Order: sequence, then C-alpha cells, then structure tokens
Amino acid sequence: MYKKLLLTGVLLSFFSGLSFTQDEQVTVIGSLIKGTPIDTGSPISTFNAEEVASQNNLNIVELIKMVPGSSGMDGEANQFGSNASEGIANVNLRGLGTNRTLVLVNGKRQVTVPIATGAGRSVNLNDLPMSALSRIEILKEGAAATYGSDAIAGVVNFITDSTFEGLRVNFGAKGISGAEQDGNEFSITYGTALNDGTNFLLSLGAQKKGELRAENTEYVRRSFKENGVGGWSSFGNPGTFVFKLDDGDATTAAPTGYVGDPGCNASGGYAQLLSKESKVEHKNDAGTVVNTTDMGGYHTLCRYQYAYFDNVQEEQTNSQLWMEFNGDVNGEHDFHVEFSYGQTDVPNYATSPSYPPNNPTATVVPNYHPALQALYTQHPDFATLLKGTAFGGDGNTQRAAHAMFARPFATAGNPNGASNGAENEFRKYDVYRFAFDFEGSLTDGIEYSTGLNYSQSEGNYTFSDTQQNKYNSSLWGYGGPNCPYEMTALSATGVPTMTHKVTGVNATLSATPPAGCGYLNIFSNAFEQGNQAFYDNKNPFTGDNQVGTSIKDKVGKNPHYLAAQANDPDFLRWLVDRGEVEAKSTLMTADFTIQGLMGSLSGGDAAWAFGYERREYNLEQSLPANAGTKLSPTHDIFDGDKHPCLLPKDNRDATARASCLATNPAGLFMFLAPAYGRDQSQEVDSLFAEFALPILDNFDMQLALRYEDYGNVDSVDPKVVMRWTPIDALTLRFTGQTTFRAPNPDEIWDKRSTALAYVAQTGAFKAIDATGNPNLDPEEATTYNFGVITDFGTDNWTATVDYYNFEFDNPIIVEAYAQIAAAYAAGKAAGATAAQTAAFNAVKGQVRGGPNYLTDGSFAANEIARIETLYVNGPQTETDGLDIYVRWEDDYANGVLSAGMEAAYVIDYSVAAYSKGGAQIAGAYECAGYFNINNTCRSMPDLKSKAFVNYVTDQHNFYGAINYISSYEDRRSNVEIAPHTTVDATYTYSLDDFSMSFSAYNLTDEQPPFTLWEMSYDPNTHSPLGRYFKVGFTYNME
Repeated sequence: MYKKLLLTGVLLSFFSGLSFTQDEQVTVIGSLIKGTPIDTGSPISTFNAEEVASQNNLNIVELIKMVPGSSGMDGEANQFGSNASEGIANVNLRGLGTNRTLVLVNGKRQVTVPIATGAGRSVNLNDLPMSALSRIEILKEGAAATYGSDAIAGVVNFITDSTFEGLRVNFGAKGISGAEQDGNEFSITYGTALNDGTNFLLSLGAQKKGELRAENTEYVRRSFKENGVGGWSSFGNPGTFVFKLDDGDATTAAPTGYVGDPGCNASGGYAQLLSKESKVEHKNDAGTVVNTTDMGGYHTLCRYQYAYFDNVQEEQTNSQLWMEFNGDVNGEHDFHVEFSYGQTDVPNYATSPSYPPNNPTATVVPNYHPALQALYTQHPDFATLLKGTAFGGDGNTQRAAHAMFARPFATAGNPNGASNGAENEFRKYDVYRFAFDFEGSLTDGIEYSTGLNYSQSEGNYTFSDTQQNKYNSSLWGYGGPNCPYEMTALSATGVPTMTHKVTGVNATLSATPPAGCGYLNIFSNAFEQGNQAFYDNKNPFTGDNQVGTSIKDKVGKNPHYLAAQANDPDFLRWLVDRGEVEAKSTLMTADFTIQGLMGSLSGGDAAWAFGYERREYNLEQSLPANAGTKLSPTHDIFDGDKHPCLLPKDNRDATARASCLATNPAGLFMFLAPAYGRDQSQEVDSLFAEFALPILDNFDMQLALRYEDYGNVDSVDPKVVMRWTPIDALTLRFTGQTTFRAPNPDEIWDKRSTALAYVAQTGAFKAIDATGNPNLDPEEATTYNFGVITDFGTDNWTATVDYYNFEFDNPIIVEAYAQIAAAYAAGKAAGATAAQTAAFNAVKGQVRGGPNYLTDGSFAANEIARIETLYVNGPQTETDGLDIYVRWEDDYANGVLSAGMEAAYVIDYSVAAYSKGGAQIAGAYECAGYFNINNTCRSMPDLKSKAFVNYVTDQHNFYGAINYISSYEDRRSNVEIAPHTTVDATYTYSLDDFSMSFSAYNLTDEQPPFTLWEMSYDPNTHSPLGRYFKVGFTYNME
C-alpha cells in the first residue's frame, strides 16, 4: 500500500511547480450558486474541525454515530446487525436507508462500495480522510433538485481544509475491555502555500480496531431460558433425531418426535426439554388425545449457541491518503485538483462454524454408522428406546436410517477456523479518487465552473459453506479428499447413490467404506471439548448434565469423547469450500455550470445558475478461479453460471446445467446460494437550473429545477426554499421539493443473494434469498421542511426547530421475509379466511420446504426451509418529525463556556398495507418507537438527543456530553427496550504547539438495554463497547 502512496505523491507533485494563486469562493451545501446567503433557508448541521478536536479528534464513524438524526451504521454492528457490510461505515439519515442518503466529498459524488450488502450500496466513510477535513455539512432534507437522485433523505458533504498551512500530527490510543488488541489512530497533515501561491495539502491517516469476541462479553453468555432467540440453533452438532411416531392407531396422525443426542449436555450443548413428562401425544382428527409415546427422557432438541462464536467488534485496519492543490491560473481561472486513496481491511471477521442445510430433511444417517453404534454402546437406554416400533424399529434393532437436524460443525466449532472455533473470512476494499475543477469568468457578469470526478472502489471477500453432496456422502461413509466416489443421486428418503469417478460403477452401501473414504461423525462422542458457555444444563430423566465449574465460563471436557471416533482435521478441511468474489465499481462525473446576476431586487442582487451533469456508473463482479488442491478446490466453485446444480455430475452436463439455471439454480451448497459474475452500467444525464431571489431585505427565495434521464426512466424535480425574518430575533424558513431515486443495478438484477434470518414459524434460522426485479418503477417522494431560527434577541443564544415531512410513492424495498412467512402460516392454518387463503396463494411460490423441498405450498409452516424475497415497489410510506438545536455561549472567567443540545424526534413513520396479486400480505403498521424486526423498517426509537457543555481557555478544554436514546417497543413480545443514557467526557491540555487529550466514553459503563435478539442487544441502535478510554496527542504547527 505504501508503495502506491509514494508513487502517487511523485506523480502528482508536479503541480507544485506551476504558477498559481488562490481566491476561494465557498458554496454551501444545498445550493449550486456561489456566494449567496440564502443557503440558511435549508436545515443544515455543521461540524467543524475545532468541535471535533474538542472531543479528542473523533473519527468520522464516531462523529456520525453521535448525530441524533442518524439511524445507526451497518458495518459498525456485529454480524447480525451489519447486513453483510463488515468494514463499511455509512450514513442513514431519518432511518430511510443508506441508499437514500447522498455522500459528497467537496461537493462531488463518491462511488459506492462494489459489494452488495443487505443494507444496499453506500459510500464507505472509512475511506475518507478525517484529518484533512475542515468541516462536515449535513443537509437533512431531500435535495434531488440540486444534486440528483439518491438525495432523498439528505446529503452529507465532507469538505477538506484547502487553506491549511502548517504541520499537524495526531496519535490516539483506545482501550476497550476484553478486546484482543487495543485500538489506535494516527494521522499527519501538511499544508503550505508554495512560492507561487499554490496551496498544497497532504494528509495520511491510519486507524486500527481490535477484535472483541462475543464470548468475552455478557451479550451472548445468556442461557436459552434468558433469551431463547439469543443465537440458539436447533440444527446443532451433536444433532437431534427426527421421527414420525407411529402408535399403530389408524385414527391418529403421526406426530413429529424429537430425540436429542443422549450426550448433548455433557458435550457442551443444550438439551432443551420439550415436555414435562418426556411424552408425545397422539391426537385424532377431533384433537382428542388417544395415545402417548414415552420418549424415555430423551424428548429434547440438542441446541448450540452460534452467537458465542461471533465478534462484537471485528479486527479492522483503515488507511487514507489525501492530496490536493488549489490555485489560480494566470490570475483568471481558479483550479482544484485532488487525489485520494483509502483502504479497509477486515482480515478475520468471525461467523458461525458452519451453516445448516436449507433442506431440513437433508441429514440422514445410516444406523450402521460406526460413531452411532458407539453411541448406542455408551447410552444403552437410548439404544433400546430407538428399537421401539414407534421409532421405526422392530423391537430388536433400530430402523435402517435416521433423519436428523444437524450440521457439519457446531458445539465444538471448526477446528480449522479461529482459536475459538469460529469460521474466519475476510473483506477488503481499496478506493481511489481523482477530481479536478476549474472555475472563472466567461464574460463580464457570467462565471463558469466545470469539473471531472472519477472514483473507483475495488473489493473482495470470502465465504465458506459445505457442498450438499459432500455432506450426504460423508454421513454414509463416502467422504474425504481421497475418496474415489461421488454422489450422483439422492433419494427422497435421503439415501445417496455413490458412483465411482473413474469406472462409473455404483457402490453397494455398507458399514465398511471403500479405501480412501470415511465417515463424518456428527454425534457427541466426536470431540473432546465444546466451545460454549457453561449454564449447568441438566436432563433430570437421563442424567445428561453439562460439565463445568463456573457459570458462563467455558464448558469442561466431554466425558463421552472417543478418540477413535474423532473427525480428522484434514477431513473437515476438505468438507468446507471457500469462495471468493472480486468486484469493482466506478463512477465518473462530468459537470458544467454557469451563473450570473439577473438584476437587483429589493433585498439585493438576484442570481441564476444553469448546468449539465453526466454520470457514468459501472459495476463488475467475478469469482476468481484460483488454483486449488483436494482440500481447497478452486474458488469459483460458488459460480452460479458454472455450478447451478446440486450434483457435480449435472454441472458437468450442459443440458442439465441449463435446466438448473432455468428452474432452481440452488447450487452445490447446503446453505449459501451461488454467486454470479456481472458487468452492468448506468448512465445519467442531468439538466438543472437554480435562482436565488432576495425579494425583500427580510425575505429570500431560492427556486431549483432538475431533469434527470436514466435512458429508460426520467424525472423532473422542482424545489422551493424561502427564508423570512419578520423581526431581528426570529427567522422562519421553508423548503419543499419532490425527490426521485431510480432503481440501481442490484435492484433490477435477476439473480439472488442469500442471507440468514430467524424464521419464527420454524424456530430456526433459514436462508432468505433476495432477487432483483427488472420491472421496478422509480421511487418518488414529496418532502417539505418548516423551521424557526431565533437568538432570543441576545448575542449568546442560537436555537432552531424544524418540522420535516416525507411522503413516498412506490418506494423500492425488499419484501419482508417475516411477512411472507406469516402469510404462508396463516393460509395453512385451520379455518383460514378467504383473504388469508388469497395471501397464501400469492406467496407460496416464494416459500420452499417440506420433505421434497418444493414450492407448492404442500408443507406446514414449521417445515419452511427457504424464502425468496423480491425487490418491489412497496406500499406508500410517510414519516415526519422534529429536529431541535439549542446553543448558548458566553465568556466565563478566562475562557469561553458553551452548552447546548440537539435532538431528533420521529413523530410518525407509517407504512401502508402491502398487497401483491390483489391479495393483502401484510397490514399497515407504524415504525416509530418500535424494534422493527418483522417488517421493512429499521429499529427506530422515536427520540435521540445529545446535550453538551464545553469550556475552553488558552490551555484547557473541558468537554462533556450526555447521549440519550428513548425506549422503544418489541412488537413480538410487547416488551419495552429500555431507554439508554451515556456520558462522555474529554479533557485537553494545550501548551504551545502540543496538546494532550484524555477521554472516557460511556463514563458510567452503561450496557445496552436487553433485547430479544441474537446478541441480546440491538446492534443497529446501541453500542456494545461499554466504557472505553482514549488518549490522544497532537502536534499542531501553523
């Protein structure tokens, strides 16, 4: 990386030899006309470098998170809140989504990341150079008429310090309790006016965050009884046997009986007792209990806590280079040239040891499996139970094969992963930006501005899963890197057909595997010690008790471990395939604007501006075919165009491959859907006009109009801004506009991407596919803002109150999987209404499951295996609220004392009923004040606020802040998520050119409020870091 930085510096340094001088004229966010005062008619928040320094040089991520109007950052959350955006920090104004907030750098667009995430594409704030910034401006209203589409929720503009002269060096160290490494930050910024007057700015920055494992926090160390959805899966390893219990009575249906591994607790898992008496009832059609089956004390689900393997904070390194020149050509034309490079590296983000099969009936184990036979010997009562006729036995022996809920790794973790058994993957981004602008006079009274901006983001990431054919083969003794057989068919009962890869002869399945082949052991005698917390779980019927000494510490060694039945690490390494995606996104923007005066009005000179902008966006994605070994195949094994079928033999056959692509391209893997290469582009042409009209001394108006053409869709968006000062102490402001966002390439791409989500009807996590829709219409919104500004007739006070309102038509959304699952379940229930049946028929084609993994609606809701969600134009959405800002400042003693508060209050965020095919899938709902898990909204406390006090003298600066997030409700349980208040404090001592800062964030060590979710807190709203400290040193020579 540093070679790249050095080379770039050499290439660009030639600008320092040109003869330029600088005459800067500032354009404030919200207007394209330079030098006009009307910009205060829009609601803008500004953070300057001095404010940031007073808080111990907050980085961009820390700063944006503290803005009350910002609704969390995806990449700053853990795996279950990050929406697959580890390493990415973004902005989500008003809770409207990251793809509706436009990010600018010096007033120009920046390319979004090239890798699609569950939150949509966004600019990665980690790539921006905080040390080079002079201020950050946040426009909290729609601005499509000024900046084009995407600026629906607002605009954030990062502005560099183009006139800085001197040297500034900053170092910070951050300590977080329990983290594997301390965090640190470093930056150096140099600015100078060269001999010819050119301003040159160079800034380098680097930041590092240490890994904070969930197992070292209290968030996941909660028992199943404390939080049943706290990352507890029913698909574990050890697993659970699944039976259709036969009582021999033709008048009763065969209920499902679950029999957990008899060593579940002792090996470190959790054997959830499913009935008080360990019996299963058999009922007739009238619902009357006719018989019961005694489960012998084994009526359990063997669970494990996958969240225990996750990280609360990922290890991450960021670095930035910024370089710019500002000058004047021959005293007539100003110019600005900038280059930047940013890198984000997440080398080891943690995830579950393995994924479960999407098909719940995919795990079938032969009774002759040697580890199962050993399990029978270890637990004779268990062996006797399964010989019973209710369980498919004949009284003397067990049934020939057993269906199970299981996965390749679970309780013990993956021995080839991290030290705690987590699977480790990586994400990396490199971002380049080059831009130049020229401006000057065309003729007397007419000025021009033109620029070219190119930014490019490169990203790659890895992911791992197990091929279904490898898994099934291994359960029947035909697994391993040297096994000469492959699975060529899988029966409806889960029995594989194994065919020799060379001779083509089918094998006769038996207890003794062929040479080079072996078994995967998914039972409790496979591993010596689990990687789980000790909760003293006990089965009072069988004596299967967890082993350990201290509650919530790691479990003890497994007394049922048999070394002869252990899985070989190389076998397990072969079982998991790693895929990799490389992607690149580019954005080139060219613009030309002219402006001038159009006569005098009572309030002063009126101004106009006209312009044109061209944007070209390109997105490329590929799966590199890196050379592999038997233990690690080529990385393109996840390529959906090459491997769309379940069986390898079908992928080698062109006809079969084409059939899979056309019908169900599920791919080779148990959970993850295939990835696909792509090359998409989008071109946008824009024409815009703006007028600044100082109609009276106390009344200004701004009018703007923009036309955008995407080739297949276009839009015209007007905007009006008014500012009226009826008395000196009071100013009223109003803005109103329409805004527009065209579908982006992800939203119209007809391929699927997969995420993991908890489906309540199944009590487990299932695969959720999101598929694009080429028939999407653009989304449109009408927004307005009414504000009051006052200084109360004093020189000490400033206060603003703004009311905002957004009304969306045709918002582009991804269907809520929970709403689809609920509609499916309601339609399958006894006594379903006509409306529920209609909704069921509308969604059943998107729900896959049952014994045959179909989409025909023939299976119960608890057998759902996979849900497809579509990008659609969703129901009408409306939100409104208040922004409040108050600040007081006065001289005190030998310094300046200031205090204030900022608050964002969401009055309403309502979503209309959602229908498809004429059937209502979900009713209307309110998002404000709710933990929105089962709908299309984000978590949305209705009030976020921050109060601060700052006292500064020549040598001392004391800063304190109180951050408040109101309570909000979890609709699933009607449980209130408690309000959360934290206190931050910073002291800075300055002497000459040096300063030292000491900060304590979350001074009273307030933990995030308990939430019924994987990590037992809401990662989109609250920080899990607790109290942490930061020490900073700054050398500043100006």
